Amino acid sequence: MRILVITNRVPFPADGGYAIVVHNSLKALLDLGCNITLFSLNTTKHYVNIKDINDPILSKIKFQHYKIDNRVKAKDAFVNLFSQQSYNISRFYHLGCANKLAHLLKNGNFDIVQFEGLQVTPYINVVKVNSKAKIIYRAHNIEHQIWKRLTIKEPFLLRKLYLHLLSKRLQRFEFDVLDKFDCILAISFVDEHFFIDAGYKNKVHTFPVAVNIDEYVNDYQLSPNKSLGYIGSMDWRPNIEGLDWFLDKVWPSIKQLGSGITFHLAGKNIPKSYEILEGESFIMEGKVDNAKEFIARQHVLIVPLLSGSGMRVKIIEAMALGKCIIATSIAAEGISYQHDKNILIADTVDDFYKQILRCFTDKTLINRIGEGAKKLVDKNHNQKKLGEKLLVVYEELLQEEN
Repeated sequence: MRILVITNRVPFPADGGYAIVVHNSLKALLDLGCNITLFSLNTTKHYVNIKDINDPILSKIKFQHYKIDNRVKAKDAFVNLFSQQSYNISRFYHLGCANKLAHLLKNGNFDIVQFEGLQVTPYINVVKVNSKAKIIYRAHNIEHQIWKRLTIKEPFLLRKLYLHLLSKRLQRFEFDVLDKFDCILAISFVDEHFFIDAGYKNKVHTFPVAVNIDEYVNDYQLSPNKSLGYIGSMDWRPNIEGLDWFLDKVWPSIKQLGSGITFHLAGKNIPKSYEILEGESFIMEGKVDNAKEFIARQHVLIVPLLSGSGMRVKIIEAMALGKCIIATSIAAEGISYQHDKNILIADTVDDFYKQILRCFTDKTLINRIGEGAKKLVDKNHNQKKLGEKLLVVYEELLQEEN
């Protein structure tokens, strides 16, 4: 089966949520004997020097990329106010990229073309004109929901109005583009129901974040201190918003206990404003070379997300490593979790405080939650099983045509 995958960034190295999801999908399909072509927008924000890629998958696929400057520019954002376009989406479209994609399609004879995320969907008409392939949209999240939730929490009026405009335009674009696809792959059952309720008429399937269980063997040593860990890309507003809330509302009370609990912060593009907090109990680790090793070292992982959409890859990775996680219900959205069995849910300051204390006073809790988490991942997020299921979806779509 000949499959073209279109991505809004180069998924190498697989060191972030989106990249991990795409990378693992490519690996699963390759293992099933599919012929894969990858076409990636190589954006300014997530630019990758192709010569620096060291991943065995690259030698097994056909790969093309196109450099795009998708930076937010004040002038462009201002001009966009007087149009009806979504500025979140238009920054990812370039005529040169469309032409390069058209050339690839004319010479590729693909069976399936899969769009990974909303940002690449402006190129759908290019695909329809130049290919007879079945067209699939993989929704990594509900994009407009992220901005809608950010709008609700924004305290400054002018910024609130602007975020509201962005979310409304993004919602209109998101709804309008859906019916152009033959099938939607939702990242969670929550998102699947959203698309159905939104009136999408074709088939919707849930394909959650998948991991290769064999790669998540926890043979790392725990931190010698009682450690709370957080890891995430700190150039994403929901991550900053959630972490600021935790550090402002929860962490001071934990620190005052004098119980020896340490907080470890890791991730890309951590703002310098966090450096003022660094000290004996607050350890800035920055961008780490091995995210699995960082996660495995922590006694407890926190995910205090207050907005966002989709499924948190780092939660699935931490669960695969058998870690105890304290998360908000928004952070755990879409995961078939059970509170107090495979994760600890905390939506208020008081809840977070109590769950952290439970973890470090109940000697069995951390291991019990971690064991339950690992079982959940093995059942619902097995890369091999989900790859086989995805191939069946492709085959059914192609049979409908015949």
